[in-house]
Amino acid sequence: MSLPVVRTTALAPLAHLIIIMVAAVATATVKQEPGPTCRQEIPSELIRDLWSRNRLLINDLPKEENFSRRQRLLPEFCTKCPERLIGWPEVKELIDIYQRSVFSSDVIQKLLPLHYDDLLYRLQHTLQQCVFSAKRSKYLKLIKKLERKIKKTRDEGALKAVGEFTFILRWINELAQHHIP
Repeated sequence: MSLPVVRTTALAPLAHLIIIMVAAVATATVKQEPGPTCRQEIPSELIRDLWSRNRLLINDLPKEENFSRRQRLLPEFCTKCPERLIGWPEVKELIDIYQRSVFSSDVIQKLLPLHYDDLLYRLQHTLQQCVFSAKRSKYLKLIKKLERKIKKTRDEGALKAVGEFTFILRWINELAQHHIP
């Protein structure tokens, strides 16, 4: 008579496990509303303000010919072509690098226009909120190489990178204009 009781007690944890697994699958298949997209979250006024203040910053840069104007630091990305296509994850990485290696350098800090840091922080914070891709960018090594180049050339690299920041602002504007989430 004790045999059926043993089977019942052995099946109870198994049944409990099956119920938990079914509940997990059911909640995983519920369609969740996507979070806000970068296109929606980054106001065009922010990009315009950064663009105009970046122009002021570029005009205040030393007119020295020490840094090479021919060699470009930024990788040649584009927003519309299939090769070297840039998206929001790459833009986020580039902004993070610029914050760490360019705009935080002493030579640039002395030249920053009023509220430039605030605008950059808003952009960086917004990108951190809206870029939540678990997939790593296939261009991450290329982007990290940019950071190494900037650090290697120190002040000269930071000065040159400021001049190229308009490329990043243009990419952001194009991504927003072309309705890329």
